[in-house]
Amino acid sequence: MGIQVNNEINLQSGFLNNLYTKVQNYTSQFLNTDTRDFASYLNENYESIDKNKDNELSKNEISASIKREERNRELQKLIDNNNLEKMLAKIDTNEDGKISYSETDPNSNVSNLLKSAYNQVQSDPQNWGNTAVNLTQNLCKNYYASSAMTKLATSAVSALV
Repeated sequence: MGIQVNNEINLQSGFLNNLYTKVQNYTSQFLNTDTRDFASYLNENYESIDKNKDNELSKNEISASIKREERNRELQKLIDNNNLEKMLAKIDTNEDGKISYSETDPNSNVSNLLKSAYNQVQSDPQNWGNTAVNLTQNLCKNYYASSAMTKLATSAVSALV
């Protein structure tokens, strides 16, 4: 019995890793490139934007940075085409009103998402299908996917499991 459970967990863990790779490849084609580009700007300039050095970016700090970057046409185009608040809401994945460094680099949070999914599978091996769906939703959110894209990816995973 113990071997069967361990084999099930290994199979499910492998499935989750495979699912992660497929979801990442699939969703990368549909992600909001403006949000991704803006997150990259925040990531690359994080230390200079974080004026109070609290390791979080506030909307005021980001707005001030954008004003300093008025000559940066690409950045201004991103802001003009999208509402700043909407873009920040997509990047602020934990919805605390501030942008952490890890939120500007979606890849930095993937291992935590996978560990969480793995732990869920270990604690409830019979419910791995729901874990896969939750992982898909979390990965979509982590990579700034639109709600429509998240729904589509979640539906696809639900059909697979």
